[in-house]
Amino acid sequence: MRMNWRSMVVSLLSCCALAATARAATPVGQKQFFLKAGDRVCFYGDSITEQRFYGVDVETYATTRFPDLHVMYVNSGVGGDKVGGGWAGPINVRLKRDVYPFKPNVVTIMLGMNDAEYRPFQQSIFNVYRKGYVYLIDQLKKHLPGVHIVLIEPSPYDDVSHKPGFPGGYNAVLLKYAAFVKRLAAKNHLMCVNFNKPLVDVTKGLMAISKPLAQQFIPGRVHPSATGELIMAASLLKAWHATPVVSSVTISRGRVVSAVNTRVRKLSTSGGLHWTQLDRSLPMPMMTLHENWPQFPPMHLWPAPRPNFSYTNPLAAAVLKLTHLYGRLDREMLRVSGLTGGHYQLKINGQPVAQFSARQLAHGVNLAKYKTPMLVQAYKVQDMLWHLTEERYYAWRHIQLPIEGYFAWWSPSGGIIASPSERRKLDRMADKMVNAIYATFPAYRKMIYKVAQPVVDHYSLSPVN
Repeated sequence: MRMNWRSMVVSLLSCCALAATARAATPVGQKQFFLKAGDRVCFYGDSITEQRFYGVDVETYATTRFPDLHVMYVNSGVGGDKVGGGWAGPINVRLKRDVYPFKPNVVTIMLGMNDAEYRPFQQSIFNVYRKGYVYLIDQLKKHLPGVHIVLIEPSPYDDVSHKPGFPGGYNAVLLKYAAFVKRLAAKNHLMCVNFNKPLVDVTKGLMAISKPLAQQFIPGRVHPSATGELIMAASLLKAWHATPVVSSVTISRGRVVSAVNTRVRKLSTSGGLHWTQLDRSLPMPMMTLHENWPQFPPMHLWPAPRPNFSYTNPLAAAVLKLTHLYGRLDREMLRVSGLTGGHYQLKINGQPVAQFSARQLAHGVNLAKYKTPMLVQAYKVQDMLWHLTEERYYAWRHIQLPIEGYFAWWSPSGGIIASPSERRKLDRMADKMVNAIYATFPAYRKMIYKVAQPVVDHYSLSPVN
């Protein structure tokens, strides 16, 4: 009997997730990370989710920080969607086709930008949103027993760097919708995450630096830039108790005082300091810091931009400074005290990283900010995760939706297809093509986790004459 693509994708993608229930290792004093081994996460929403940036940021963090935490992710955002669905189908079709087949046990939802219809608040429009959102949650609970639903308040409409289009502005309307989402989450004992305030706060901070820079943060006022979505990801990760620690090593007068989330061996003081280090995680590559990502990824299979470490994106640099994101999410600390004055050259695996003064080293340097072999490795992980996301997007939007949603109703010569046999033929063609793509996912995801595994690195710290 022929297996349709929906059944096959469940079995194939389930293979890539470990059945273990053990959670990721967490530093002492840090709350347990929200995701656990074997989780299946679905990002559901409108075009802001469809941009795929904050989803891949979350995947990148989780994969590099917890390289043994095998989790499956799928992005099911569709431009123009409302709580009742949109051009890709009404809500029941959207859920049946784009969510349920993947059997997610974690679903994030961000809707509202389109629901309020870009006009002053109207109670009748809001009532549709309220009723539709309640129905959406009820359906997820009904079809996915035990699912963890994470509600995300609507991201902002930029009324900060642009003049509001009507008194009060559209973001004030979205805040009314956000307040409802927060109440709905509390009523149903669901997690609720605020994307609106962090983005508004950053926009205000950028306005104090440069208005043109601020207007690049959410260009077009609706869709955040890739840098903006990095802040959204950080907000979600904070709610999920993300640990900022990559590793932390303290060396004093030729001996290891502490080593957190890493193992230090072979410390030598001959001709400077030399040691090996095996971390348990990689630093998180900051999307757009050394690249220029478009606001909207092209509709075809699009490779992620490769980092150019000699280039620093002014917007990303300003945002990282305003938000202290490294301190909140990406600390790879090295502290060396007891050195004589002067400067020291740090090399990792024979590659120069940077020169630091004895005072800087005693205070502590965050290696996550520098081009290290570990960061280069992490960028490879991000590139592979983006590729996997694009493969899913291509199979879904360029094969499944056109054939099953549009072309199934029209014959090549024009006119509505009346013959059930013709429609079954198209369905079989869609199944075959989509299955061929999804069949590669488990092996590719396994490869990603293999690439994310830290390796032994050789450190040397030598005085600079």
